[in-house]
Amino acid sequence: MKMKSGMEQAVSVLLLLSRLPVQASLTSEAISQRLRVSPSYLKKLMRTLVQAGLAESLPGTKGGFTLTKPLADITLYDVYQAVEGRGSMYQGKGLLQSVFEGESQCVLETVMAEIEDKWANLMREESLQHVMDRVGELYDLEKIDDWVIKQVKGQL
Repeated sequence: MKMKSGMEQAVSVLLLLSRLPVQASLTSEAISQRLRVSPSYLKKLMRTLVQAGLAESLPGTKGGFTLTKPLADITLYDVYQAVEGRGSMYQGKGLLQSVFEGESQCVLETVMAEIEDKWANLMREESLQHVMDRVGELYDLEKIDDWVIKQVKGQL
């Protein structure tokens, strides 16, 4: 199974935004520099996250982006839906029906839909808070917090 790189980037952005102090926001420029991604691509990704209700865009000279809800209330499935869309992962062509003439239902599509449902349910069970907790077990979060504070210094 293959996911677009946007999934990893979206999760990274949301985890980064979660480190913001109250009333602070991060610019897309700061985020793109931290993630080392194209500013134009990041702006597109941020628009997607805002449209999905996962991030909020704040206007003005001190504007930027913030989370709309706690990480505990955002699942990996929410992020996946925002980035990848709501369509089915499997798009059958009905070839199995050609092999077994007369079949009115594509068995493979049914099986793949069942697998996709199980996969989606697993993603719904994983909050971004759980991901952040695991990140915190492996990395020094003070380093990212220090970087965030430097970025928002003029806002506080």
